[in-house]
This record gives sequence, structure tokens and C-alpha cells, in this order.
Amino acid sequence: MTKVLLVDDHAIMIDGLKSMLSTRTDLRVSATASSAGFALAYLAKDHIDLMITDYSMPDIDGLELVKRAKSQFPDLKIIMLSMHDEPAIINAVMKAGLDAYILKKYALEELSHAIDAIQAGRQYWSPEVTRVLLHEEKSSGLHANELTSREIEILKLLTQELNSRQIAEKLFISERTVETHRKNLLRKTQCATTIGLIKYAYLHKLI
Repeated sequence: MTKVLLVDDHAIMIDGLKSMLSTRTDLRVSATASSAGFALAYLAKDHIDLMITDYSMPDIDGLELVKRAKSQFPDLKIIMLSMHDEPAIINAVMKAGLDAYILKKYALEELSHAIDAIQAGRQYWSPEVTRVLLHEEKSSGLHANELTSREIEILKLLTQELNSRQIAEKLFISERTVETHRKNLLRKTQCATTIGLIKYAYLHKLI
């Protein structure tokens, strides 16, 4: 059973989220918090598997909350609901280790999909967020031809949502070799996450 903490300073939003999640039998809302400070305090006293939080909080913003929570509780999964679609904000929370970013206007349609993705070991981003990132001006001077043919091959498989084990089986190589290629891809492209690699692949028309 996945234990969930809801964080939002608007009671109506908390009630709405609880209602949405009540239809799922695989998770339970263990607690709610009206500020980031209260959320961190609760995380320290009880084990939580998934935190669903707003970006705009009365004490510290969602980015700082993600940084502190991931630093203290590395295994915690975090979904952020936000009104912001600015690339700078999205990239910042990506680098902080966020697991899913959903625009609030799509929360009703996308929250369950995001939870499913996280439980399957993947990240989730609202399609509109992905489009924003794809159209963002490329910050790195790296060109696709600087990647090796094997790295490009693995990058294409990552865009198909295959994990390292599945890629290793498909290419008849070891899982450790795949992980090494993934690390090299992240380093060369200056991406922080797999979604960043997918964005890179689209920008360079590799898929």
C-alpha cells in the first residue's frame, strides 16, 4: 500500500485530491499539510512513499521543498502540481529530482497516470510541459553527431520507456554497460534526467 502525503495551502485543493485518490485501492492518504515546513516535519516522523505537492507554498516554494525532501528522504517519490509552465522552473525541479510535474489545469485527467508511471519506475510530465521543453532554446552546444552510434541507439530505446534491463536484453549487452552509456549520455548532453534525454532526442530529430 502506497502511503501518500498531500501538501497544499488551499483546503479545497486538498479535498479535491483526496476525493480523486479515494477511488484507488493501491494507495492511502496518510496525512495532509498546509505548508512545506509541516510537510517536512511529517516526513521526519512517519514513512511516506509519495508526496503530492503544490509548487506555490506560503513558506518556501516547491523547488526548495523538493530539494530538502529528496536530500533527507532519497527514496521519496514526489509529484508536483503547478500553474507554472516556464522552462526555468520546470528544469530546476527536474534537476532537484522531481518524479512528476503536472499542470494544475490537467490534474484531474493526469494524476492517476502520473502515479502509475512512478510506480512503474518512470517519470511523468504533462504533455504540454514536454512541448514547452521541446521548444525551449537549446542551452548546450553539443551536437548529436558527438554521441556514439551505441549511445544514440540507447537514447532511442530510452524514448520508448524501456528500462536498463530491457535495453540490455534487446541489445545483448550487460545491464551495467547500459548504465554506463546512460551516465555518459547525461554527462554529454548536460541533462539531469531521462526526460531531459528525451527532450534532447526530439530537439536533434533522433526520433
